[in-house]
Amino acid sequence: MTGNLEPALIALLSGALPALFGGAAPLVRLAALAGEFTLDPSSTDAEAGQPRSDEAQDALPFDAARPEGPYSLSRPPDTSVRKVRLTTAAGDRITLHDAEVAFDAADARRFTLALRPSRDLGGVNGVLVRYGVTAVYATLRYVQELSLDLTLGAGAAGTLERAQALAMAVLALNRGALVEGGAKTEQADAYGAQMTVKALHFAGGGAPAADLRRIRLRAEFELKGVRALADGEGAPIVRIRSPGADGARPVDIRVQADA
Repeated sequence: MTGNLEPALIALLSGALPALFGGAAPLVRLAALAGEFTLDPSSTDAEAGQPRSDEAQDALPFDAARPEGPYSLSRPPDTSVRKVRLTTAAGDRITLHDAEVAFDAADARRFTLALRPSRDLGGVNGVLVRYGVTAVYATLRYVQELSLDLTLGAGAAGTLERAQALAMAVLALNRGALVEGGAKTEQADAYGAQMTVKALHFAGGGAPAADLRRIRLRAEFELKGVRALADGEGAPIVRIRSPGADGARPVDIRVQADA
């Protein structure tokens, strides 16, 4: 269960070192291979299956021609604080003030933006929203083993040693991007699985064959299993009705004691 980490590894190295790994006939070919994963038994969630508070995040596209929107969240938010930011292609996150965001009173998922005229929108490509929801979910933590194989393509024999060293340098310097890019969500009917990379470590490597160099990685993952709420599930209690003695009180509490 590697999430999106395998293609993220290939994309990172191919983009950072195109002279080695890029093109239709690269000097060195790349392959990411998933090994076994080990579950953390202490990650069993005692409250799994019960509706409770959770945090959701939506990355929405930004239209420079219509920056005001409207925009729509993927899930109904609760009444907690909603944090809205603009994101840029360079990875910046620009926090918006409350006065710049207006949520629809009739539809809590829908909102519009009233950005300050002084806002520099150059490079802005998205709207990131973090908000609270009521959800049914369970979390599991596991460690996933991966191997990154570098095999000789159109390059000379000595190319592999150079490629292995440079690949490790690129991975070490871009672990943050791999952690972010390795996330993936699977959805089917009312159920979903959100896989998130929490940490990425080097585990070793070697030369199993003359035309092969291997880099072994160990990734720490969190899997959140989620289920859509059924109709009426998780709705807050508005009032409690019980048969009062005189009908004047919403709740009639009877206290009895044996003398």
